[in-house]
Amino acid sequence: MFIYYIYYIIITLLYIFVNGYSYKLFPGTGIKKNKSGSIDKQIIFFIFVSCSFMILILGVRSERNGLDLHNSLGTGYFYYYDYINNDSVLEILRNFGKQKYANFEIGFVLFCKFIGTICSNRQIMLFASALISIVPVGYFIYKNSKNVWLSMVLFMAMPFFGPAYYSAIRQGIAIGFVILSFELIKKRKLIWFIIIIILACTFHSSAIVALAAYPMYYFRLDRESLMVGGLGVLTFVFLLKEPMFLFLHRIIDSNAEIVKSSAVNLFFLLTFLYTICVAFGNFTKDDSMRGLRNIFWLACAAQAFAGINNLAGRVSWYFMPVSIILIPNMFKEMLIKEKTILKPAICLVGVAAIIVGLKFLRTDMVALAYPYVPFWVQKSI
Repeated sequence: MFIYYIYYIIITLLYIFVNGYSYKLFPGTGIKKNKSGSIDKQIIFFIFVSCSFMILILGVRSERNGLDLHNSLGTGYFYYYDYINNDSVLEILRNFGKQKYANFEIGFVLFCKFIGTICSNRQIMLFASALISIVPVGYFIYKNSKNVWLSMVLFMAMPFFGPAYYSAIRQGIAIGFVILSFELIKKRKLIWFIIIIILACTFHSSAIVALAAYPMYYFRLDRESLMVGGLGVLTFVFLLKEPMFLFLHRIIDSNAEIVKSSAVNLFFLLTFLYTICVAFGNFTKDDSMRGLRNIFWLACAAQAFAGINNLAGRVSWYFMPVSIILIPNMFKEMLIKEKTILKPAICLVGVAAIIVGLKFLRTDMVALAYPYVPFWVQKSI
């Protein structure tokens, strides 16, 4: 886990430095601003370094890190990347409907062809995939977070981070586009929002569910209604998840199958976080945070189905990233009289996120992020 320890140490020390807390234990509670009121360039530098290092980690990994890169069948992303680049663009378009490139969507196939035209090296495809997956995350944090350090460590603690960015890279790219679309929702740019979601669907068709984020963002209820109604509907969905799943799945596929797993535990955790955000988040005058809180409710509802079907649970991945903004901002605006515990609480949540993130990366059998092996070591074995 050495590479991940180094990552966390670097971004923590860097954040303490850019916030002017060189001799204080706890990272700052907000974004440092200059006299003109604009965001300090050092914070932009922090986000740039954090995202760049993350892209580097994902880009230089070997095919050992990520189950779908080169699976036991002798196929996978690397196999099809070579296969795609042996065909012309015209041949790709002509044969696309024949499943020549497995179940890859057209956007990802053309993306591989474009990258392969620049350089056919497989590692370039990993770098390019990481770039367009992570940059939207950095932009999202830059535009919204009141504690960029906590947002970054929370992002790596997300349960989808390893599986999506190490293995299911098509969905990782789609998640990146969906995260980018959240800013378009805030600016009420519906047409551009739909265009971005359609683009995301050309990398992973499941991204179509993200269309629900737009109307949900502008759904308004008072705190009591959110607590009672929001939790009540989540309880209803959870209790009736099996018949609801079978009904919805059979509309698309008659072979609906229930496969129970422990993923239901994440539903309880997300619902707990939603409850905390509603109870303590002072978002009365912040339409953006209220909207993101509503989107997070969608993550909870989607996760209710994860306990009976893992693929269904992956739908929640599109809505879960809003938590990396909600949690840090909640600390800044939380409804408590005594805020002397604010800095220690932020530090403890950050440490907990680091521990959880390391656990996910170490134990996930899809990501295979541990032990981490750079591609040059792989070639020397």
